[in-house]
Parts: sequence; structure tokens; C-alpha cells
Amino acid sequence: MSTFTARVELHNANATDYNNLYAEMKQESLVAAGTKAESGNVEFKSNDRLSIKDVIDAVVRAASKTGKKFSFTVMKDKNLDKLESRMRYHLQH
Repeated sequence: MSTFTARVELHNANATDYNNLYAEMKQESLVAAGTKAESGNVEFKSNDRLSIKDVIDAVVRAASKTGKKFSFTVMKDKNLDKLESRMRYHLQH
């Protein structure tokens, strides 16, 4: 299966709300993609055993537990090994 990146923004939230989001996302097997933020869009990565539906459901469960309104985006990560192989093939032929 693929890996995914989820970007989540909590509306009218403070640092405590974002700390709660990080804890809830960790419970859902989604890990922070960078340094922890206290506002704005924050990124999380899925493990490779989840489908996109699983990731969406996990984000909704975790963000809902903060008690804040939220918005999010889930994107499928590109498999760079396959992409690089295709590029090398096209360059050689």
C-alpha cells in the first residue's frame, strides 16, 4: 500500500489544542512530519499499512477529539523509486 501525508488545521485553536491533536494523531498511527507547530497547517505521515480511506477516517477521529472545527487534506505520497526508474528508462530510449 501507499503512504500518505495529511495536513490538518484547527480553527480558533491554541497551543494546547495542537498538542492534543498531535497526541490523538499518534494514537491513530499518524506521526508528525516535521517539527511540532502550535498553529496553522500541521503535517502528519501515515505508515504503509493504511489505505487513503483509513487515513481520512483517522484524521477525522483525531481532529474531532480536540473539540475544535478543523479542515484537512490527505495526499498520496509519490513512490520516487518508480518515478526515477521511469525517468531513467525514458532518458535511455
